Amino acid sequence: MDGPAVGWQLARTMALREDSTFAPDWARTLIDPQAFAHEQRCLAYVWTFLGLTTDLAKDGDWFRTTLAMRSVFVQRFGTVLRGFENVCAHRFHPLRTEDNGNGPIVCGFHHWRYDADGSAIGIPKCQENFGTVSRALGARLNAIEIATCGTLVFGRFPAPVRRDSLEEFLGPGFPILSAMSRSRSSPRTLSMPVAANWRLNLHISLDDYHTVAVHPTTFGKSGYMRREDMSYVRFGLHSAFLNTSKPDAFADMAAACADGSFRATHYCIFQILPNLIVALLRSDGEFFHCYVQQSVPVAHDQSVQRIWVHPAPFPADHAWPIRWTRTLSDPIRNRLLPHYVRRVGREDNAVCERLQEVAHQIDRPPFLSAVEERIGWFEQAYRQLVAEGNDIVKNTATV
Repeated sequence: MDGPAVGWQLARTMALREDSTFAPDWARTLIDPQAFAHEQRCLAYVWTFLGLTTDLAKDGDWFRTTLAMRSVFVQRFGTVLRGFENVCAHRFHPLRTEDNGNGPIVCGFHHWRYDADGSAIGIPKCQENFGTVSRALGARLNAIEIATCGTLVFGRFPAPVRRDSLEEFLGPGFPILSAMSRSRSSPRTLSMPVAANWRLNLHISLDDYHTVAVHPTTFGKSGYMRREDMSYVRFGLHSAFLNTSKPDAFADMAAACADGSFRATHYCIFQILPNLIVALLRSDGEFFHCYVQQSVPVAHDQSVQRIWVHPAPFPADHAWPIRWTRTLSDPIRNRLLPHYVRRVGREDNAVCERLQEVAHQIDRPPFLSAVEERIGWFEQAYRQLVAEGNDIVKNTATV
């Protein structure tokens, strides 16, 4: 690397060292269960990825997941998706005790039945036990707001103040995620427990400095990436990495995804606050796959990575032999890629788990290099969301 490049890198690194994107006590939620619980309560009001519409294809289909550590489920009612906290209004028994299924909302404890609005409409012996009919009792489930972007399902707990729509929240990333998420086949799914805080999972996904040390056999020892050879983009609270130095690459991609003309040419990854990653991976030659990862908080020192992988839905200008043999090669490619994804994930997760082991010794912000800049962006946006959620918590008793 020549002198000017070194100078640019050094100046950029020094600027980041002086930045206050990290709070002095940023690691507190990694070690303090109460601080972690408060953080999650604040983030309950943020649009958060919950799952895919491919798991809600038929009327009555539902899946169970978590939203800010609270069990919730999303269900299809005709053409509408509805979401509810997974707790019966009667005696708080969980309504969904499996990860997915199909059928009406009926509590397994006392057979209370609910409609698409979450209202109790079928309470056994209601007149005898409660002195009124089911609907008059006014019992209802705690609803969550649901919105979609392509096949991606997002949810949040309602708040007393008017807030942005999902499209406003994602901004120019909306058409990109919408286009990338669409699949002509069912995605392959993975789940990986991680003995580390969920934010550490996000940090390593925003780090373009660790590849040589952590992934020498999976990514190769080709050397460290240079900041000037890639594009970092910040859009709203979110960020993106595009493996190209082409000016306006992000804006061009958003426009092409919106009008249906996008063609995959390079690797890119999008980090969506609070805990979603969507990437376009080159799986083999000119073939690309879409990768969706959700880092699910479980405890201050535990998380789970939920991963979906499917062939990229974008047309490709392959030579005719490749087009003719793709129906044979795709199944092989689709089976091999999850093994590679799991291997890379294990390498990253091992680093996160080692960081978690010494989290109690972290007493200051880190030094960030030029190719770790997006970690600072993430922390800054995370602090903003927690602060906004804290204001909502002070004024509501919903969550």
